[in-house]
Formats: sequence, C-alpha cells, structure tokens
Amino acid sequence: MRGSNVKVGSIRENITGLPDERIFEVLLERKVALARRTLKPLSIVLFKIDRFTSFALYLQEQAMRVSSRLVVATLRDSDTVCHIGPGVIGAILDETSESGAVWAADRIRRAALDAPARDVVSLSAGVACYPSHSMDATELLTLGTAALESALVLGPSRIEVTTIF
Repeated sequence: MRGSNVKVGSIRENITGLPDERIFEVLLERKVALARRTLKPLSIVLFKIDRFTSFALYLQEQAMRVSSRLVVATLRDSDTVCHIGPGVIGAILDETSESGAVWAADRIRRAALDAPARDVVSLSAGVACYPSHSMDATELLTLGTAALESALVLGPSRIEVTTIF
C-alpha cells in the first residue's frame, strides 16, 4: 500500500523508526508488573505535537522525525520511547516518580522550544504514574491520555499530570 506509514505486521513505525503502540502496551504491562514486584515507581509521559493535524503531510512527517529524535536524545537509554499514533510519542520511565516524570517532560518541552524547528513544532505532555495514579497498566495509559488531552486544551507547550478524584 503506497504512502502507508505502518507496514502490516511491523513493530516499528516507518517515519520515526520507533516501536509502535502495540509494543508500548505490552512493555507497559510488563514494566508495571516489574514495578509492582520490586516496589519501584514507574511513570508514563505521552507527548503530542501541538496543532499536528493542521500541518501538511510532509510537515507532519518532519515534525514526527524531529520530535522523536528529541525525545530519544533527551531521555535515559533505559527509558522506552514508542510511536503511539499520529503526532503522539509515548515514553515509559522506569523507577521514576511523578516529580521525576514532570522534570523529564519539561526538559523535552524546553528542548523543543530551543530547537531550530521551534517556530513549527512544540510539544504538550500528559503524565501518569504507578502506583500513585493507578496500579493497572491499561488504566495508567487511559489516565495519561486524559492528562495529554487536558494539556492540549489548556494551550500549546503544556504539561499536565493526571488527577485522581
């Protein structure tokens, strides 16, 4: 299929070269189980390129390349970074509490603002943490997605942490 971003059966997204959402979900399940067993915190940060859908296709691809490289270069080698969907990059931060996750997300957000493509690309982020927000990987991803959606509504280049009521 010409022009398709993802190959059928592929575990890597073509534009960024990052593992895809299926890998993210499997790894998140395993890493939450490991965090539970070792009594260590774990955080996820979901980044979305602000105004991504307003970009022309070639700009979307370039923005994804630049943003994925930025996230990978800024985080630790032990952290997991995956392509989650159009304009969305997810990171699993092992042994990282809420404050550490916010700090890491802010480093990436600031790096995007300092990058040569800053006039085009800015990132918003949603943060969710084990065990403070959820003890379940699926719910953690849902909460992280909700925090990201909140960040996108509140303005560009914003970081929001999930809230529990």
